[in-house]
Amino acid sequence: MLRFLLVLPVAFLLAWEALIFESTGFALLSVSVVVFAVLSFLLLLWQQRKVDVRLGIPMKVAERGQKFQVRAEVRNRNLFPVGKVQIFLAYGENQLTAREKRRVSMEDVPRGESVITESVTIHRSGYYEFLVKRVRIYDPFGIFYFSIRRKAKAYSMILPKLEEVPVKLGEGVKHFYGETMDYDEDQPGMDPSEVFGIREFHDGDKLQRIHWKLSARTEKLMVKEDSLPKGCAIVLFMPEGTENNGRMLDYMASLSFTLMDAKCAHYVAWQSSSRSDVLRLRVDDEESFYVALTTYMQDVSAQKETELVERYREKYKGEQYLHSVCAYADGTLMVDGEAHGGKEHHLEELFLR
Repeated sequence: MLRFLLVLPVAFLLAWEALIFESTGFALLSVSVVVFAVLSFLLLLWQQRKVDVRLGIPMKVAERGQKFQVRAEVRNRNLFPVGKVQIFLAYGENQLTAREKRRVSMEDVPRGESVITESVTIHRSGYYEFLVKRVRIYDPFGIFYFSIRRKAKAYSMILPKLEEVPVKLGEGVKHFYGETMDYDEDQPGMDPSEVFGIREFHDGDKLQRIHWKLSARTEKLMVKEDSLPKGCAIVLFMPEGTENNGRMLDYMASLSFTLMDAKCAHYVAWQSSSRSDVLRLRVDDEESFYVALTTYMQDVSAQKETELVERYREKYKGEQYLHSVCAYADGTLMVDGEAHGGKEHHLEELFLR
């Protein structure tokens, strides 16, 4: 833009010199500068219509503090190179959070597709949206530029760093059954409402468990084994809102992983932005842990839900659980309705009887 501001003074000065010295050469040079600037402007006016920008992130999932690349793909459909393309990027968790801004550029952009890469490191967990705010297209000589709008977005999930949370599980949690539709596939239990399997009769089996029809068909005494309910004694209510969400998300994700590692099945619940409802997912193993975590991070509401526990109880009325752990965006941790450990809750042992 500074070059453009110099064009008119230079042309005026040359014209002034031509009048003073009655020089045809200065006059032609002054006219040439003006014609050159006009042609450059018209060329840019034509070129800016045929430049498109797309965003891509090869590493869709990264860990907090890990460097990854954001790719701006520039497509130049002009016959000639574009002098310069400057892209203004912004990224953040959602529209309510302050967005970080970056500016990347490339000179002498040739015909076809070109790639501009920018390294980004994010130190806060969350699901991030990257978008192109605007694009500047410069003429080949850098005299003029146009600011154009190009809609381009990309997303990256920044996972929390998982750390072991001090948790002590009581016998009530370890042997909790409760009302559930899930049953253990590996071992039988004491729930007669669901059949785990059928096996041959052993000494000590009750006669009431004999499967008489199958026994008559096989000519062996066969008994039905009851199923073992896989109830969840603990419900983790994930943080909502935006303030300090990353710190609380790290703690709750680490707590869920610690419980999973201790073979303590539990629910992860949150206020869904896509369904405007309370959603939950069961965590039994590492696969279900990452499914629950990534689903929550993509779907979490940007608004703080102050009645999440009450809404959960209303939706899943009749289901029992022993403990609720509820995280709030301001850093507060509530265990069974009572504050736990102040702001340093991550240092104190969590005892779930």
